[in-house]
Amino acid sequence: MTLPARPSRWSQAILALSLCLAPVPAAAAANKPTPKEAKVGVYIAMINAESNHVFSNYAKYTKQVADLKKGPTCNESGVQHFVSGMGPSAPERYAGYKKALAKAPKLEVDPAAQEMLAAIEQLYKPENEASEYYFKRKFKDDACKRGGELHRELMTGWTKYMKAEEAVRAFLDKYTDERDQTELGKTEKQYGKNLRYHHSKLMIDAKALVRLTDQSELDVATLRTRLADFDATLTSARTVVEKEKQAKKNADALYQGGYEQFVSRANQFKDSVKELLRVLDEEAKDPKASTTMAQRRPNSVKALINGYNSLVEQSNKVLYSKTMK
Repeated sequence: MTLPARPSRWSQAILALSLCLAPVPAAAAANKPTPKEAKVGVYIAMINAESNHVFSNYAKYTKQVADLKKGPTCNESGVQHFVSGMGPSAPERYAGYKKALAKAPKLEVDPAAQEMLAAIEQLYKPENEASEYYFKRKFKDDACKRGGELHRELMTGWTKYMKAEEAVRAFLDKYTDERDQTELGKTEKQYGKNLRYHHSKLMIDAKALVRLTDQSELDVATLRTRLADFDATLTSARTVVEKEKQAKKNADALYQGGYEQFVSRANQFKDSVKELLRVLDEEAKDPKASTTMAQRRPNSVKALINGYNSLVEQSNKVLYSKTMK
């Protein structure tokens, strides 16, 4: 299960992402997950269900509040939409996480996952209160006094959640990287470097590209090298697809099963990386470009992440016939 991309840094969370999962490996899907795999699945479920909400609230709020030490004045632009509340079903989800996290085995990242859970539980009441307080403009009745009090609760909860989430993601990155490489080796051994192999390899290469955007300073040279790797895998995948179509045996299944669409999404993702590199090259040629065209880089990163999440979504839809290797 490949995690979707998230904003480039938690302190600069600006993207509302469509969170989705890539397919589990065929072998894992056919068998009951091990206790460790089940525990890892809980971490992923928590991130997919909760992180987008937390990051989105943090981004909206911190973008508008000028002084995060003092808190809001309640005269900010867009004050009525500062914070979104959590729905009434949220406590039931939290109870499910708590029960699942208590199960064996104990993993080294369990304390961070527990911290994530504690943070969202603590945020439930203040976020819902803040949502109503600002939307109904109740701050006019108390000169924003309650807004200042809620500010401290919200910032504490958001920071706590995001720091813990970062630790959980680091564990999941390492875990899934090791698993993906193992599965890629098994796939190659069983099916050769054919359709299934290229499917897995494209997702591994794409994930490596996205990770490079999660740096305070983008490493352009490494980004270019990783793109070349991805492009080589994509070119090889197209060759395999064309060979299968010419043989006609799997021609219909390639389209009906979504593999051709997956390759198309991979090409679109490649184009988004090329566009980011083009913007970075322009910035390098003209130092003023980064200030005069300040939104071009974040917009390019946003398009790249959206392209990756779209690729993950399509990857999840790919189906294989019995004759497809």
